[in-house]
Amino acid sequence: MKKKKRWPRNEVLYNQIQETEFIHFFEFIRGIGLLMPKKMRGNIICLLVWHKFPGLSARRARSLLLFLQKFKIINANIPCFKTLCNYRAEPLMQNVLEKLIEESSKPLKEVEHDFATDVTGIKTTLFSSWYSIRMKMKTRKRDHLTIHVTTGVKSNIVTALNVEIKKGKDNIIIREHVDKTNKNFKINEWSGDGAYWCKDNCNKVVEVGGKPYFKVHKNWAGNSRGCMAWKKMNLEFQGDKKEYNKHYHKRSNVETTNQSKKMLHGSKVYSKLDSARINEETLRWINHNQAVLNRAKHEWNIVPKFMV
Repeated sequence: MKKKKRWPRNEVLYNQIQETEFIHFFEFIRGIGLLMPKKMRGNIICLLVWHKFPGLSARRARSLLLFLQKFKIINANIPCFKTLCNYRAEPLMQNVLEKLIEESSKPLKEVEHDFATDVTGIKTTLFSSWYSIRMKMKTRKRDHLTIHVTTGVKSNIVTALNVEIKKGKDNIIIREHVDKTNKNFKINEWSGDGAYWCKDNCNKVVEVGGKPYFKVHKNWAGNSRGCMAWKKMNLEFQGDKKEYNKHYHKRSNVETTNQSKKMLHGSKVYSKLDSARINEETLRWINHNQAVLNRAKHEWNIVPKFMV
């Protein structure tokens, strides 16, 4: 049996990244907290620490927070577990957490110029009872969240994120992600699978100075239909598929991002309310960005200003 090819890695660098993760995590939450309004600073720090550990209940999370406070690792007032849950379920928190995703990605703006978008699913603890009734089955279909994530293909930093309760709106969301990413990054290439193969997406990427590389469908008839960027992309695919795929398959890095986040920060949300589930999942992605920044500190000597 042929052995699977293994990619070599720098073991010394890998060890440094793993061994300093929690040291830099607490530097990160203290620094990122300073970017938030003073009234909510302490609660945001508490929520980030809580969601660093997958599967930790609210009561046990408060116990951990009190422990960290006792040894002065964090300097924040620790609310009761119910207050923490209520704060996490607040719909207005979504705007604050979206800002944290943006701020935690900005330090890598000099490194990242190629981006990819993909959709992944996250399990919940809820089941759709109507599905069981309609199908007259005892088995129940587990509810899922739909996560639209855009990452830099070099570091796997998340520059834009949408956590949706239902599926759909893929092409609308990717164009929103292009605009959000363009605020802080210079875009050279943007890749995605066949779900994003449409004229409006190509136009949006070209509009911000980038070049689209989406999976081209076999049924393309050869015309532009009013979108020259779309036609050029399709012709490039037909003319030299090998060269085109070198750029298109950069999107494989977003699959790595999804797997890394699920392995380290959990593949399930435990909240019952929709707003709480969205906030819970977003908090985990912010912690994913922190892990990427920890790697960037060792590999590229990039230290965010808010952590200095």
